[in-house]
Amino acid sequence: MAQDFTMLGHIERHAKERPTAPALHDRADGGGWDVTTWGEYWEAARAIGKGLMALGVEPGGCVAIVGANRADWVKCQHGINAAAAIPAPLYATLLPEQMAYIVENAQAKVGICDDQEQLGKFLHIADQDGSTLEHVVTMDDLGASDPRVMTLAQLIERGESVSDADQDARLDAVDKDDTALLIYTSGTTGLPKGAMLSHDGIASIGESAIERYPFFLDHELRSISYLPLCHAAEQGFTNFAGVVSGGKIYFCPDMKQIKGYLTDVHPHFFMAVPRVWEKFEAALRGKMAEATGLKAWLAGWARRTELAGFEAEMNGGGGPLLRGLANTLIISKIKGALGLDQLKLALSGAAPISRSTLDFFASIGIAIHEGYGMTETTAFASGQPHRRPRFGTIGLPLAASEVKIAEDGEIMLRGRNMVKGYFRLPEKTAELYDADGWMHTGDLGELDADGYIKITGRKKDLIITAGGKNVAPAEMEGYIQGLPGVGQAVVVGDRQPYLSALVVLDPEALPELEQASGVAGLKDVPTAAKHPEVKKFLEARVESDCNARVARYQTIKKIHVLDGVFSVDTGELTPTLKVKRNVVNDKYADIIDALYAQPKPGAQPRA
Repeated sequence: MAQDFTMLGHIERHAKERPTAPALHDRADGGGWDVTTWGEYWEAARAIGKGLMALGVEPGGCVAIVGANRADWVKCQHGINAAAAIPAPLYATLLPEQMAYIVENAQAKVGICDDQEQLGKFLHIADQDGSTLEHVVTMDDLGASDPRVMTLAQLIERGESVSDADQDARLDAVDKDDTALLIYTSGTTGLPKGAMLSHDGIASIGESAIERYPFFLDHELRSISYLPLCHAAEQGFTNFAGVVSGGKIYFCPDMKQIKGYLTDVHPHFFMAVPRVWEKFEAALRGKMAEATGLKAWLAGWARRTELAGFEAEMNGGGGPLLRGLANTLIISKIKGALGLDQLKLALSGAAPISRSTLDFFASIGIAIHEGYGMTETTAFASGQPHRRPRFGTIGLPLAASEVKIAEDGEIMLRGRNMVKGYFRLPEKTAELYDADGWMHTGDLGELDADGYIKITGRKKDLIITAGGKNVAPAEMEGYIQGLPGVGQAVVVGDRQPYLSALVVLDPEALPELEQASGVAGLKDVPTAAKHPEVKKFLEARVESDCNARVARYQTIKKIHVLDGVFSVDTGELTPTLKVKRNVVNDKYADIIDALYAQPKPGAQPRA
């Protein structure tokens, strides 16, 4: 039997109480869903655990795992725990040398993967001198002839030699403070670090999620797993809260397919990183910009009415009498077309989201609740109370977390959900906590009178101008990203006399940009980026929508509209679609330098 404080313990509980209830859903080849019941889930985890024991995986040993979101992924994760071992997930986008570093740090003896590309990386690592990697397990039969490779089915067959008693002895010895999962940081500020998430820390997140959002206990709750499972936020809801609640998980293996999954599943809960919400917003604004006449007027009236109703509700008052009519005629249809008409909770996390995006979704009846956390807080540390979001904040601390603001403005956290430290990196662990056990988050913030947390910037992202002013760029970037047609913005100007911004257009928002700017024929991003009237329009809106709202030293003096888009493949975005500032600064260094180039002698100054 699994300990009741572990994720395995919750899977076992559901398997005993309702073994035939659906748990995991993969898209079937012919349409519909391949369903794994809770009973099958528990049996698979135990069988995989026995197979790993037969391969020689010891208690506390690490097993690397990489692949797209699917039922077999989480079965393998919990199967690793069923051997009293530690899963070490990897991003599928890692280069072989990056993957090799993590495998070596984790001292993984076994790697589990789902396709030929990842199999090739694992075998390349195994061929290196001194590699700890001895076996590779493939979720599907990839036709590999290498003796070090076996399928998941073959691993399970090998585990038949291990007795239930031997496995139970391992599970009985598991302690709540043991490491249950290694989540590696993205490595954008140095080499990746393996954060050690304990069973107790994970349990505290599940308990806190249910305390903050009680509807998670509904066994019929539907959610979609589509962000990388090696990311703490996806683990937080698919596993930490998901196995406690016992709801239904639908796996989307490719983030680009999420719109189709939403309209098929109609989830009750949906979490997205800001860039996903922004992409939805851009597409909707583009469609709305194409409406004319009465249809356009009705859509505008309905959105204004709904937003006014939402704001009144958040302030404890009533709302427009015609809010119900607006919902019936327009708002409900918009949400239904998105597949978000049955939402109980919409959540954004992993990065700041702009106020303009929050207002947009509130105007179509979707109140996005911001949550906050880090890998080092076992995914989450705060969240907006249900149906009472306070825009501009990241909510109240979860039950597991304490918060304080340090003298220099840094947000400090303490609680059960703080990680044990970084695997095999004691010096980095020592830097994470102060003498009283408070964790350094690296985020700057403040608390309002009701205890809501507001993030004001990042210590490491601060821009120090030539005039000595410390500027957190996130505020201005949020304003710029709210402009028609803009997908992303990166403010620059460290050690420079003024701030500038790199602006990235969103291809799905070009219809809105055409309507707002009056510039026709914007067929693609390169065309729009090079059009002088587009730049003139954006410069004017930066002045009115950004500069007018901030102190003089925070204002943007120049912009450059890039003729491409940021992506994971081109390196500017992390797998969870956050901007890598260091990459952007390096990749566009010439463009940034040109924004600060001094005019040649005799040249006419720019107006």
